[in-house]
Parts: sequence; structure tokens; C-alpha cells
Amino acid sequence: MVVSGEVPRSSALGHHAHSILFTGRVPLGVDQGTQPGYFSDLNLDQVVAAVTGKDRYRLGPFFYRPLRDVDAVRYRQGVFEDLERREVRELVSAFESQTLVADFTYRTQEMATEHQDYSHYHRALWFLNAVEKYCQSVMTFSEGLQTVGVGSLGLLGLSDHLQKYLASAAFTLMLSESRKLKEALDSVEYAILVKGDKVTVGRFEDQANYSDQVTGTFERFQQGAQSDYRDTRPDWKEEDFANLNILGMVAKLYPELFAALDTFCQQHHDYMDETVALADREFQFYLSYLKYIRPLRKAGLNFSYPRVSLINKAEQVLDTFDLALAAQMIGQVNTVVANDITLSGPERILVISGPNNGGKTTLARTIGQLHHLARLGCPVPGREVRLFLCDQIFTHFEKEEDLATLAGKLQDELNRLHADLALATPASLMVLNEVFNSTTVADAVYLSSKILQRVTELDALGVCVTFLDELSTLNHKTVSMVSQVDPHDPAIRTHKVIRIKANGRAYAHAIADKYGLTYERIAAHRGTEEAGSS
Repeated sequence: MVVSGEVPRSSALGHHAHSILFTGRVPLGVDQGTQPGYFSDLNLDQVVAAVTGKDRYRLGPFFYRPLRDVDAVRYRQGVFEDLERREVRELVSAFESQTLVADFTYRTQEMATEHQDYSHYHRALWFLNAVEKYCQSVMTFSEGLQTVGVGSLGLLGLSDHLQKYLASAAFTLMLSESRKLKEALDSVEYAILVKGDKVTVGRFEDQANYSDQVTGTFERFQQGAQSDYRDTRPDWKEEDFANLNILGMVAKLYPELFAALDTFCQQHHDYMDETVALADREFQFYLSYLKYIRPLRKAGLNFSYPRVSLINKAEQVLDTFDLALAAQMIGQVNTVVANDITLSGPERILVISGPNNGGKTTLARTIGQLHHLARLGCPVPGREVRLFLCDQIFTHFEKEEDLATLAGKLQDELNRLHADLALATPASLMVLNEVFNSTTVADAVYLSSKILQRVTELDALGVCVTFLDELSTLNHKTVSMVSQVDPHDPAIRTHKVIRIKANGRAYAHAIADKYGLTYERIAAHRGTEEAGSS
């Protein structure tokens, strides 16, 4: 019997169950994962919050723990691709609509804490109904998986497990017993005699059915369509029924039947199969993310499954964009601007320069998001995507001075960079956003060059947003990208960022030309004035 406060074993991850998120067993400590430090810099905290919503399934830790294995990433990509098919997604959604785990836990706790008046057998009957519903949904789901034909290793493994589970002695016995009990309980008949404040419950022995007589008597007074005033609340919330203890009286009339119900509840209190319970939660990881990106796809934005590598650091992403920003802009007048990213040969570091508010930081965030989402096995913004499967992501965005250290803003920045570079490996990604702005230009060039040189020596990947053009030609591993302006009006930012040689003076020249302040135009104007005065 489900007792007060008890929840099914499915509330914890099944470390011995078949997982559709992880190859092999679910890693220990997954649920203890915390949000990575770079999440807020890359706005990934906004993405995960929107994806998980109220997070009844506690999905956050799944998004905090990236993978570091190509096969593991492809494993998840395969499940995503299966769920992209409507027939598979609808099958899984129907299975999920049963809310096998989360709903059971919620209702059990609600009945135990908020509704103390529920009778013992009222909860037992609800438990029996839950088991029956569970058995039917698992059988339907298993049959559906075989019918629609899935191709991913994750869902093929789940289908194979379900077939074996449904054929097991434990499941067939539970199914048989639940059906017999349900049939026997449905056949129970009893009579209720209410006299004043006294209620008597007895066996039904062909007593007259007064409801038929009442209906016949008042039928001639009926006008128009008949309304149904019966209580339609779920049976597990019928407080009056439980308070009157009628079910307890009926149980005394049929002691053997209700003893069998007690035995059933005790024997099957942990009725949920570990793999089924785990799949119920893990499916939410896939479905919630697909739901999140669906409006973006409808708006014409591209998503694809990246080819990932632990060896090849050449990267390409076409038509990519900031996922968090795009989600905010859907339905607005503003258009999401997509950009291309490429690294080939020895190239490792993108140095992004250009005018303020031109999309430099947005692109840097995009690159960080791409690598994290790729490590989760999720479809990422863009097309024709090839990415290196990095082991760590380090971000450095401007932060308030830490008064507790009394070190000053520059020293705080240096300390953080030193600590991260000590942890970084050749497989890491560094995202630097306008570092060393608190010092002089000469010092900023010197310190930034030293940092990028260290990233170069590591052969790690890097992104550097800067106003220092010199950094873009630091060495053979740096690539210059520049945010563009409207050629007809340099004051207007296009938010396109392209591979081009950095030349910050071009923007000053364009703006000066717009307002007639170039050397040539000033000199020509001055010559005209002198000619006129003579």
C-alpha cells in the first residue's frame, strides 16, 4: 500500500536502467550537477529556463552536464532525429501524457499531506487504477515503437527492453492480478440506507431501485434538453465519499476482496519499471528542447545536427545566430541576423572587431552557445555545421569590481584569466569579451597579446571581441572578423560580421565623409572659399 509520504522509486535516476540520454548506465551524480559558470555570460541560463519551464522533471542537471564523447553525442542526435518524425513524436507525446511518474508522485503526496480524510481503501483503489493505467500505456507504447519503426540506438534499445519487460513473469502477473481485482471490484453491489443522520450500508439483494421510480415520476415535467448535474470531479477528490467512510463499510461486507486489494498494493508498491520511469523523465529533455526551437524553425531559422570531432579543429557554421536573442525576437518587427563562422587549417582564434553595438558580443555568445549545445547532442542554430568537441568553456565578460579582494578591476581580471588558463587544455574554448578595458590602450594591447599567445601555445580554440585591431594579425592562428555598417549610412549597424581585415579607421572615415569632414572635402571646401575671397 502507498503510505503517507512514500513516492515510487522512479523519483531517482535509475543507474541500472536503459537510458535514452546516456550510452551505458546513467553516470553517478548527474542530479547533483550545478549550472556552469559560463552560463550567464552566454545567456544559456535564459535558454535552459525557457526550455525547462516549471521543471517538474528536474531537467536542469541534464543541460548542465555536457558530453565529451563523439559516440555519446551521436546517440542523442539519433533520438532527436527520431523525435523529429511526427509519428514518433506523437507516439511519445501520448505516452508522456499519461504523466506516469511526475503525476503519480504529485498526487500521492497531495493525498498524503493535504487530504488526510481520504480513506485507506480510497487510496488503494486509486493505486489500483494507476497500475492499470500504467500497464496499458506501456503496452500501447511498446507496440507503437515497433509499428512506427525507430532508427536510433536509444529508442531501439528502449523498444527491445519493453518487449522483454512485457513478457516477464513479474509484469504479466501484475497485469493479470490488476485486471482480476478491477473486474471483481466493478461487480461489487451494495445498498445504502440513509435515515436522518444514520447511514447503513448493506449487501444489495434486489431491493427496489428508487432512482428509476423518481425519474419516471418527474419525467413528464421535463422541458427542453436535460442537464447533467452529477459531480464530475475525479474519484480521488471526492471528500464527501471518503468522509462518510462508506467505502470502509463496503470493505467490511467483502473482507476477502479488499484483503486481496491490500495484498496487491503491498506487493506492487514499486510497480514502475526502472527503465520506463527513467524514459518518462528523459523524454522530456528532448521534447522540451524541440518545443522551444519549433517557433524559430517556423520563422525560417535553420537548425541542424553538427558533425563533431575530438581531433579536427576545423569548424564551420553557416547562418548561425544567438539562440537566446532569437527566442526573444520571435514575433517582433526586428529580424534575426545570421552569420557564418569558419576556421580552417591552423586557424584557432576569431578576433572580432568593429563599431560598438554592431553584433560583436552577440556573435561571441553564439559561438559559446554552439559548442555547449553541440556537447549536449542538441540541434544547434545554423546549417552545414562542423564543430570541435571541446572539453571546457571559459568566458570572460566585464564584471563589477570585487571590493572584497581590494585588488582593483584590472587585477581581478588578471587573476581570473590566470586561473582559467591554468585549467585550460588544448581542447578548451576561451571566449574573451573586451578584456582589459580598464587600462590604457598600450597596456591592453600588451596584456591581450600575452593572453592570446598563451591560447595559441595551447592550440586551444578562442574568440576575442576587441577594439584593438592589432590582435587580429597577432599570428597565423588568428582570424579577423569585423562587424559591418550600412554602406550608405555608417551610423547604422547591420549586425553582420564577416571575415575581413580589421581597419577601425574605415568607420571613422565613413562617418567623417557622411558629414563632409574628410581631409579631402575640407581641403576642397577651403580652396573654394579662398578662390571666392580673391
